[in-house]
Amino acid sequence: MGFESILFGSAKPELVKAEPDFFKDLQLDYLVEKILEQSKGYKTAPYFYTFPGTAEIIRYRQQICKDMESEALCTVLWSFCRRLAESRKIYNLSLESQGVIAIATYHLQAATLYREALLKLDEELGGISEGITSEGLKEFYTYIKEELKKQEETGFVAALNRANSFFSELKFTLSIDQDKLIVSEEKEAAKKRERKEKKPVENYFEELAKLLGVEMQEQYLAMRDIFPEPLKTSTLEHVLVGILKKSKPKVFEEINGFKQNFPDIYPKIILDFEEEVQFYLCFQKFRTRTLGMGYPMGTATTSENGEFTGREVYDIALVWKQELNDYEVVSNDFSMKNHPCFFVVTGPNQGGKTTFARSMGQAVYFALMGLPVNAETFHMPMFNGISTHFEAEETLQSNSGKLKEEINRLIPMMRKDSNRNSFVVLNELFTTATTHDAMIMGRKVMESFLARDCYGIYVTHIQELAEEADNIISLVAQLEPGEESKRSYRMLPMKAQGYGYSDALVKKFHLEYEEIIRRLS
Repeated sequence: MGFESILFGSAKPELVKAEPDFFKDLQLDYLVEKILEQSKGYKTAPYFYTFPGTAEIIRYRQQICKDMESEALCTVLWSFCRRLAESRKIYNLSLESQGVIAIATYHLQAATLYREALLKLDEELGGISEGITSEGLKEFYTYIKEELKKQEETGFVAALNRANSFFSELKFTLSIDQDKLIVSEEKEAAKKRERKEKKPVENYFEELAKLLGVEMQEQYLAMRDIFPEPLKTSTLEHVLVGILKKSKPKVFEEINGFKQNFPDIYPKIILDFEEEVQFYLCFQKFRTRTLGMGYPMGTATTSENGEFTGREVYDIALVWKQELNDYEVVSNDFSMKNHPCFFVVTGPNQGGKTTFARSMGQAVYFALMGLPVNAETFHMPMFNGISTHFEAEETLQSNSGKLKEEINRLIPMMRKDSNRNSFVVLNELFTTATTHDAMIMGRKVMESFLARDCYGIYVTHIQELAEEADNIISLVAQLEPGEESKRSYRMLPMKAQGYGYSDALVKKFHLEYEEIIRRLS
């Protein structure tokens, strides 16, 4: 069928324009912002909001990401996008201009730069083609060759060269003297040598002054900033064109003829590629910098039997936020053998439970996007999507309590058909309810998601929810051996401990009753 999209193959979905609900909970809004710092001028964000939807496209992207590990390939693609952007910038001037000649001239320049960009890309990809193994980039390279051939067959190249050859004849000299401004056409050197007498140069100063609408004594002011912008034409240039058009009408006819015969320069596939490839280029820079910080980013694999495992999974948002600090982000391993299943994570406060839950959600997201994940290895089922519910502050504007707000957020998640076979992250639900009520509601919530074939992780302070069952695995945040006040940020599968280590925190921060009274005295 041939190349269509570097992101979606032949089945491009409708792009999601708004940031998904789970982004803020998993701090993906922060991460995507960091990734997109490299793609200024492109509308790349929707590609990070839209899941590809199939295992086939995920593998398609993973192959491309593997090729993108080549610095030479990334350099070639960055250069092509830069050249194409310059061509489009000039083309946009043709759309904004009013004069027929200006429109046609910008159009010709844009077409010339586009042709040069394709030729350079073909040459540079040819130099590294042996290292390209992905289906997507191979098909794109073939498409570039076909596009160049098509330009030849349709007469685009011949017309472009003809128009440019005529345009190259358009040469003149602009001389500014103390009291005159002279426009003279340049003649071929051979013809100049043949002339024994110089032909007087016609002085166009009066005509220029009249057309520019200035008085003779204002001539010097009129010459100030006559070329205000490198690409946009000034008033003086419009006047010069009007003068030269009288002596070189054929030149302008050819330039305008090219515009009329080839009004559309860029195929949609090329324009789509320019934007879509930013998805890979930006992420590759993000990945390279993450690797440089000492953290792995591996390729996820798809489980056919429902197995869900990860090794050295870490919170990549925390890594980036701590980049300039001497701070090591702890990674964790996990394993789920049954389907469907929920992790219930308990343990001491500030023990890394929420960070662990977030790291799993981030890895699932990157895996579903076909991108390298924040883990050494990651093996998961093909989820339909991600749903999250993190503890939120009660808002005065809602006119309802925090518990009701939480329930109102949960109901759509539990009823939405698209949430079937999703990965669910629940963090500290029902903290304002009694322990008994929170336990009952928590179980109901997990049962609802499990009935929809969802995997998930539930961070909670309610030990009873972690009672082991066929579809419940208890994880406990660990302490350093012998030091109750020091967290290891490791999550291990074990029975919930049943206590919260609050005494250790009280002592660590000197919050005992006697200490507080002493400081207030």
